[in-house]
Amino acid sequence: MYKEAALITFYAETSVHMGAGQSVSYVDLPIQRERHTAFPIFWSSGIKGVIRDTCYRIWKDKDKVNLIFGPEEDSDFASCISITDAKILLYPVRSVRGVFAWITCPFVLKRFKEELESAGINEVNKNFEVIDNLHLKDGEAVIPKESISVLGINDKQVAFEEFVFSIKNTSENISEIVKFIKNLLPDTSLTTDIEKHFAIVSDDTFRDFVNYAVEVRTRVRIDQKTGTVKEGALFTEELIPSESVFYSLLFISDPYFGIDDEFYSCLLEVKEKTQGKLNWEEAKNKIEKKEWLEKVKNKEFYLKKAWEGNYFNSAEVLNNLHEILNGTILQLGGDETTGKGFMRVKISL
Repeated sequence: MYKEAALITFYAETSVHMGAGQSVSYVDLPIQRERHTAFPIFWSSGIKGVIRDTCYRIWKDKDKVNLIFGPEEDSDFASCISITDAKILLYPVRSVRGVFAWITCPFVLKRFKEELESAGINEVNKNFEVIDNLHLKDGEAVIPKESISVLGINDKQVAFEEFVFSIKNTSENISEIVKFIKNLLPDTSLTTDIEKHFAIVSDDTFRDFVNYAVEVRTRVRIDQKTGTVKEGALFTEELIPSESVFYSLLFISDPYFGIDDEFYSCLLEVKEKTQGKLNWEEAKNKIEKKEWLEKVKNKEFYLKKAWEGNYFNSAEVLNNLHEILNGTILQLGGDETTGKGFMRVKISL
């Protein structure tokens, strides 16, 4: 059972190629997409692997990494964390004025709201009520009043990519939604001005933009002997543009030590009552049923490390991950050596 939850937001500092393998479409190497919406997505397995590797390089403690993320080989215990697929929240498109705009749509915002609620972030409800009654036609856009002077080609229209959109009447709640989202994003010089570059378009329009307003690059491999393109080495790949914003949920349970539940609950009670100030030997003296200690002698090494290393329960695990990941930059996806995949991360508790 998961006891802690947090929101992870990913801000693309560079373009990202989270590949889905080869395809028979016009792009040889497409990005990962949801099957039912065709929206871009980052599969959780790739995210978890990168986070695991980052934690190992910083902690330099294989036992701690295995306890939190699960052993790489088959074992009698599983990971105590679960990371969901990262879904698109904001997508950058060209704007005739203001250089670019972050677009989203009612479907994305409704789903975002519901997932936040599942993680226990209920304060989002009031501000997002306006989305339930927001019905946009193709060619219409809702933007906060702060964006009109930046993005508007006039008081009634904006132009994204090659298309002109009529500005639909806005409400104060839209500005409040933008402020709410802003507080969840990693701090960059651009996200501080999100309210000046924000727009909501229809679901169908958003789907078209995230399908066709992607970066498609043609790459070649040069034959070192001839200096010409190597035969069969010309290919195209899709990339998520920089400034894209994705989100994922992180759920955490208490670590699995393979000990009796009653004994573990007793240890948790000791840790809570003493506010974690006791070392392992002092904590053992608080246990009345000494037979429990006899049964876990083969696991005591790991129990002691987790107890004194402050990753003994779900809350401590979350604090460890927050300390490592919040504000850091992870490199996700392929093309690492060509500078792709750098994403700034924020964890909101």
